[in-house]
Amino acid sequence: MRLATVLQVVSAVFLWESVSVAKPILWQIGGKSGSDWEESTFLNVMMEAGVSSEGSMQPLELLPDLDIVSRLGNWNRYRAPLDLDYVVGEPRAWRGLGMNSWPGYSANPLILVDGDVETHYTATDFGNSPWDQFYTLDFGLPIPAERFVVIPAEGADPFTQEPYRPNFAFEKFELTASTDVAMVNRQKTAVGGERAGGYQPLDILLKHVPQNLQAVINIEFQPQYLQFFRIMFYPDGSNTPGDPAIFSKYSLADFEIYGRGFVPKAKWVSKVIDMEQIVNIGSVRYGESKWRKEAGNLLPAPEAPAHIQVAIRTGLDDTPISYRTYNDLQEKIEISRSAYEKLKPRVFSYDPPSVGWRGPVIEDQNQWSFWSSPIRESGQLPRVPRGRYFQVQIQAQTEELWEFARIDSLMIEVSPLLAERVLGEIALVDDLHPEGKLVQIEAGKSKEFLYDVVAEFTDSGQEGFDVIRFLTPATSSFLELKMGEPLALVTPDSVVTEISGFAVYLPQRIRHGEASRLRVRLETTIFGASGQIRAEVFARTAASLPQIVEPGDVSDEIETSQLRVLAKNSSLGSVLGTVDIRPATITPQGDQINDQTHINFTLFRIFRETAVEIDLFSLGGERVKQLLADELVAGRHSVVWDGRDDAGRTVAPGIYLARLRVTTDRGATARILPIAVAY
Repeated sequence: MRLATVLQVVSAVFLWESVSVAKPILWQIGGKSGSDWEESTFLNVMMEAGVSSEGSMQPLELLPDLDIVSRLGNWNRYRAPLDLDYVVGEPRAWRGLGMNSWPGYSANPLILVDGDVETHYTATDFGNSPWDQFYTLDFGLPIPAERFVVIPAEGADPFTQEPYRPNFAFEKFELTASTDVAMVNRQKTAVGGERAGGYQPLDILLKHVPQNLQAVINIEFQPQYLQFFRIMFYPDGSNTPGDPAIFSKYSLADFEIYGRGFVPKAKWVSKVIDMEQIVNIGSVRYGESKWRKEAGNLLPAPEAPAHIQVAIRTGLDDTPISYRTYNDLQEKIEISRSAYEKLKPRVFSYDPPSVGWRGPVIEDQNQWSFWSSPIRESGQLPRVPRGRYFQVQIQAQTEELWEFARIDSLMIEVSPLLAERVLGEIALVDDLHPEGKLVQIEAGKSKEFLYDVVAEFTDSGQEGFDVIRFLTPATSSFLELKMGEPLALVTPDSVVTEISGFAVYLPQRIRHGEASRLRVRLETTIFGASGQIRAEVFARTAASLPQIVEPGDVSDEIETSQLRVLAKNSSLGSVLGTVDIRPATITPQGDQINDQTHINFTLFRIFRETAVEIDLFSLGGERVKQLLADELVAGRHSVVWDGRDDAGRTVAPGIYLARLRVTTDRGATARILPIAVAY
């Protein structure tokens, strides 16, 4: 469902004011006044645009009488498509093992997903690779399916005049399905084993028919979310794979799949948007509404377990894709797309990684940023670097078959730069020239850092800035500010502590033609394998947007050229660090002396919110109280117990056990500590 055949660039049409006035403006898509969703589409996986008078977009709905296969379009051939414009998530269809070339007679699977019975494959006495007559369809994301249909050609054989229906029916077939991407990609590469020809059924058996008499095969099954479908046609009269066998009559025209309900996940990516000058990106605003379909009618459902999330990435050139080939040392080198198209494609594992052959097509991390953290609420900042170009990614998710979230419009703030570039680098106070330019500390231990910043200006109209905000991975403290050339200690106008760091208000603006360097000494820590101490600058009296501080070489005094801090492997250990209870004995008598205790703990190596539970048990194993059942991020945490149970009653004196349990993708980790209650 991608409308672009290449990664096209769409110019944003704005009447920019003079660059000396860095006022934000809005780029909009959707809604009544924004650009059209379909015209700006690069990738569309299960999204449907133009579904309301407001120009909205929402997840695709499957209907019992509407074939989803032909509705999607833009199917890709082969398990590993050769099309340079193929994007992971687009639908694929392949025959057999899905190799990019295969000897013998075989149908092009794309004619089986086009919804046209006039395009078909028919044969008599077909015996070339009969055990490879299985086909796999990948929808890119799970769909709520309930029916699979195999349609033979219409009409009759041109030589024998024998009708295709029902005479060309398959004698035996098997339909399997899966949602396991790893399983589908884990295919045999050689003939042999339990199934000849490399056929392996998927993990969900939908139908096995040993004796079929129907020309049009209609397979109904329990409605369920499925992404992959594989149908295997067995040669006539044979039950032993590998035996000589033929299809006496063979006819395939189309596969059709039907279902009902809204897809659980959908994704849309814009074309590259050209802002015609390098800009800063501000807040992302979008209109989201939630709906439920009931008895054929759409009803507002504000509490539906569905949501929209948006991500942004920015770039300095017009494509986020990098094309690679090899030099005579088999090293990867970057080339243009036009040069890449002239090279030989590497199809098989034994194709050489050498001059004249295509290398990998990868994301361009030199000129483009990573995707921002997901924006789940309108008005949030994506905090991406400056760029002339940007792309938008929208994802919709739902947990219910008949409920979904709809995005009505999307607006992004942009404004001219405050400075051409703002560079920063960081180092430990006592190690300004670390080995390998890597800043490493003990996880969970607070350390002092020097954070150097320099601004580069190319235009006197660039406003400059007088505030720098630090965005730290854990609690942090401002210690000292130096400015100028040479650096001299100065007193900031103010320092404002914020949830994720602090903001330093400078005593003078950094602007074109003046000293543009500053250094902040700060204290913070990290709790994961790594953490980036980010910063952004802005002007307090202007309407301009913040500008991200980018990693780079600021001065010879610090030799790291980066803003990332790594944790020493020896300090990481478990996701659950030290747990202590203070005081270990409480006397909840209401006299303000040891009436409560604090359960303190540290979470490490957690990259998103993770489930944490703290329960109190008696020595007999009875749960007394649940103190915590929440999702927490990495860092230090503390929970208070006041000696009361779930009913609010003061517990009896004795020993109680506090069990702290952390559940991650890698499993659960628990720690049990005693608490004494006395009166």
